[in-house]
Formats: sequence, structure tokens, C-alpha cells
Amino acid sequence: MYVIENALLNLGKNKGRNILLGVIILAIITSTVVALSIYNTTGIIIEDTKAALQCAVRIAPQKRKMNTAGGNTEPAISQEQYLRFAQSEYLDGTTEESKDNDWINSVYYLKRPELLTAFEAELRAKGLPGDYSVKTDESLFEKTAGSVESLQGLSFTFLIIVIALGAAIMILMAVISVRERKYEIGVLRAMGMKKKKVALGLWTEIIAITCICFVLGIGAGTMLSQPVSDALMAGQTKVSSSGGSTLSDRMGTTNDTAAQIDKVSVSVDVITALEIFGISILLASIAGVISVSRITKYEPIKILMERN
Repeated sequence: MYVIENALLNLGKNKGRNILLGVIILAIITSTVVALSIYNTTGIIIEDTKAALQCAVRIAPQKRKMNTAGGNTEPAISQEQYLRFAQSEYLDGTTEESKDNDWINSVYYLKRPELLTAFEAELRAKGLPGDYSVKTDESLFEKTAGSVESLQGLSFTFLIIVIALGAAIMILMAVISVRERKYEIGVLRAMGMKKKKVALGLWTEIIAITCICFVLGIGAGTMLSQPVSDALMAGQTKVSSSGGSTLSDRMGTTNDTAAQIDKVSVSVDVITALEIFGISILLASIAGVISVSRITKYEPIKILMERN
């Protein structure tokens, strides 16, 4: 207990060094909050979007036949049939996106993904030819969530860079700090304090600084996450359909998830905070272990002689 109390008292000493170390740790934690919160939020949105878009179904010929003039043959399904297909108890809505030489490009929205088989059976009963497929629209996900996936990739890359550089900087700062305190450590060792207790004291100091910076970093990172996310999204491909409308416009109010794609609302939840705390403590512990291992291998008499 004395070792821990003494370590906390030492925080008030050498304020310049501790403040510098604190600023560095604060910058690392803040950057980690921004990167991890964006990564986690975009991950949730992508999964929710995948689930929502499993309800988006297209009816299309598996292969278009060409006439003698080299153009598309007349479609086997009329516009009236497409409209009749839309009259189904399994649907939550339908959208006609565009027309291409009388080929109608419609999207049907199921109430639930598991209704696809029943909906297809109903269409076959209504006269849908066998050479037409009824399947979820994979291209719609690419158009919709492509920018969010890019944002997630950028945030993950930034997170890895922050953690790697943060670990290197913290280790360097800890090593420099311990070297400056070699005489203090030598005195403690000469007084009979064991290496483990010396190491515990140094580790307690850096953990205490890290905890303080964690509280400040969570607040700063939370405020910065949304502006950074908006700036990154602005640089990504805008989410739009072939007609220029967003997915939320096309789907109306059928799926609330679609509206989230137009703007990623970043938040720091409890899980994200715990992950950041774990990363912070891990980096601080690694820095502490490496720095302490470099100094505790020396004998007290050698440290004191080098001082003289």
C-alpha cells in the first residue's frame, strides 16, 4: 500500500515530465476514441443494412435474348404483370427504379427476408416465367453501403496506425523517464526495496496518468468523432440510386436502417469505452514493463556509482 501511495504522490513531482507524458497519452486516447467509435458504429450500420436489404427483391430475366436486329427482344412480362406482382401480402412496398427499352427495373420489399420463398411461389402462380429469377438485390447493397464500408476501412487503418505509433511513443517516453530517475530508483533499491515493488510503483504512476487521460480523452474523442466522420463521409462516394435518390428515398419509411446510411451518427457506447480503456491500460502496461525491465537489471551500487 505504501508503494502505491508513494507512486501517487510522485505524480506531483516532476510536473513538466508528467504533463508531457499526459498530453501524449491524451492525444493517443482521443485518436483511439475517434477511430474505434467510427469503426464500431459503421460495423453496426453495415450489418443492419445487410439485414434490411435482404428484404429487397428483384425480378429479372436470367438471360436476355437478342432479336435478329441485334436488340433486346420484347420482355415476357408486361408492365401490368409487374404491377400485379406488387399486389402481395408478403410485400411492404415496391419501387420502379427505371425503364430500359421497355424493360422494367422494379424492386419489391418483403416484410421479412424469410418470406422470399413464399413470395416467389406466389409469383410463379401469377404467371412468372421459369427463366425469370427472384432474388435479393446484391447490387443495391453496394450502391448503398459502399461509402460506409470505405469509412469503416479508413477508421480501422487509422486505428492500427494510432495504436502502433502510440505504443512506440509511450515506450520511448517511459524509457526516457526511467533513465532520468535512475538515481531515485538506485536509492530505493539501496534502502532495501525489492525490484517488484519498484516496478509496481513505476507502473502505478503511468497507469494513474493513463486513467486521468482516459476520462479526458473519452470526452474529447466523443466531441470529435462526429465531425471527423462527417468529413470522411464527405470524401466518399455519395450514396445514391441510378435515379439519384438515396436508399431511404426509395424505400420510404419501410426500413429505418436505410436512413442511417445518409449520415453516420457516431456515438461512444459502453462497449467502445471499455475497449478503449483496455487498449489504454495495455499500452501503458507494455510501456511500463519495457522501461522497468531496462532499469531493474542494474544493481543499486552501480546506479549510484554512475550518478557520482
